[in-house]
Order: sequence, then structure tokens, then C-alpha cells
Amino acid sequence: MRVRAALIALSVLCAGAAAGCGGAPHTTTTTTATVKRATDPARTVGLHVAVVGPLDVRAVPGASITRVGALPTSDAYPLVIVSAQTADIAAVDAVAQQHPTSHYVYVGGSTKGHRQSNLVGLVLNDGQAAQLGGVVAGLVASEQGGRDARIAWVGPRETALATAFTRGARDVQHSTIVLRAWSAALPAACKEAALGAIARGAVVVMARGGVCADAAIAGAHQQNRIGLQISDFELTDVPIGVVLGDAVAGVYRGGEDIVFDASSGAIGVRHLDPRITADVAVRARAAAQQLSSGLRPSG
Repeated sequence: MRVRAALIALSVLCAGAAAGCGGAPHTTTTTTATVKRATDPARTVGLHVAVVGPLDVRAVPGASITRVGALPTSDAYPLVIVSAQTADIAAVDAVAQQHPTSHYVYVGGSTKGHRQSNLVGLVLNDGQAAQLGGVVAGLVASEQGGRDARIAWVGPRETALATAFTRGARDVQHSTIVLRAWSAALPAACKEAALGAIARGAVVVMARGGVCADAAIAGAHQQNRIGLQISDFELTDVPIGVVLGDAVAGVYRGGEDIVFDASSGAIGVRHLDPRITADVAVRARAAAQQLSSGLRPSG
């Protein structure tokens, strides 16, 4: 009986060891899954992404990013990211229709009137960017000209943006005088408007963007004044990072616009005129943090 009992006990112990209390099957499954991920060609090569235009794009694991000079005319890239400064929406729409297996991301502009299932617009809140630009201009005005300092919004009549710019400046100093130097969208007209505002005492000029803003800022620099534009306060890498991450995971967006504001981190200080002092730069970044937190941005 003693021998039989010992044999039964030994049998039970061996059965338990073979099962490993569930440990061995778990280890095997985990190892197999890891090997599959490591040898998956899609993850090894990466999602091929083309970037068209002057966009800030951060590296995303699983994405292989190539900068190209124009919209690709083939299906070589499953994802194409295009700056609204480089191509108009009609051109992007046409290419998207020709290449339905590729997906297109239009950064800095709306796809309204050009909705496609493989085309999405990433729209940044221009009003908040203009407001933050106004804060920076107000800080410069306070530093350089005191209570009677002047700043100017330059370019085509865009009342909403000019109003947001004014609000930002007066959040810093209520007495700041804001000039509205309306002009045609032509570079020569924008530069002339900027020079006219400077002649009236403006220490900072700001314009929306594009060739108009480039000309206005060039005019300001000729007079050793500060020039700003909307893109100085838009962090395009934030929304691009969102759609890139989704695409790597196999999720593509289309047929809509996605709006990014300060709370998403997409509105902040991207670039400042080198003529701006270090003190104003620090306060400008503090104002950006305030805006992202839903506070009044005063720096």
C-alpha cells in the first residue's frame, strides 16, 4: 500500500510539472507574438509617407517620411501630407480622385467643397494664432513704445483675424493702438501697407500668411521693425502627428476637416522674429501656455 501511495503521489507531481500551472503556455504565446511583430514586413519597412511643402513633421515609429517637391503622381505613397501654402485644395482634390488607394492630408486649410473619402483637412485655429500674435506684438509695443505704442495688422480685409490680434495686444496693455492697414493680397500692396503703418508709428506689423505676409515682413525688416505672421504661432507637427499615428495603426481619415486649437497644443510659439528680445520671448511662451490652459494670454 505504501508503494502504491508513493506512485500515486509521484504521478500527481509529474502532472503538475507538465502543466506548469499555466505558466508554460503563456510564455510560448508571448514569444510567438513578439517574433511575428518583429518579422512583419509592414513594420520593418514602415508606412511610406510623402510630405509636400514647408511642414514640421516629427518622426513617428513605423513611418518612413520622404520630402518631395510636388504632389506625387503615382500610388507610391499610401499617405501624402500637403501644406496649404504649397498647393490649393482643388489640385489636391484632383490628385486624390486619380489615386483612390492613397490618402491625402491637407494641412492648414479646409477641404470644404472638395470632400473625398481619401482626403482630410487639418484646420488650425487661425483666430487663436492671431490672438497670440497680438499678445507678442503688445509685449513688444509695451517694451519699446510705452503706453502710446502702435502695432498694425496688414493685408486683405479679414476683420475676424484683425479683431483677434487686437484682443491679444490689449490683453497685455489696453492702451495699445492697433492700426488696420488693409490692402490687396498682392505682395507689392502688402509691403506698401506695412511701410505706411510703420511710417505712422507701428513697431510691429502682422499679416495672415503667404506672399502677402512675406512682403509685409520684408518691408518691416527694411525699417528694422518686427514682422509676424499666423504660421509663427501654429505648430503643424501636432495635428500631423495625430494622423500619422493613426495611419501607422491602419486608420485613415477622410471626408472631413479636423480642427485643432490651443487646447490640443497646436497653437503656440513656433518662430519669433530675431529682433524680439529674450524677455519678450519668454513672456510669449508663457502666454502660449496660458492660452492652451484656457486662460487669458497676457504673458
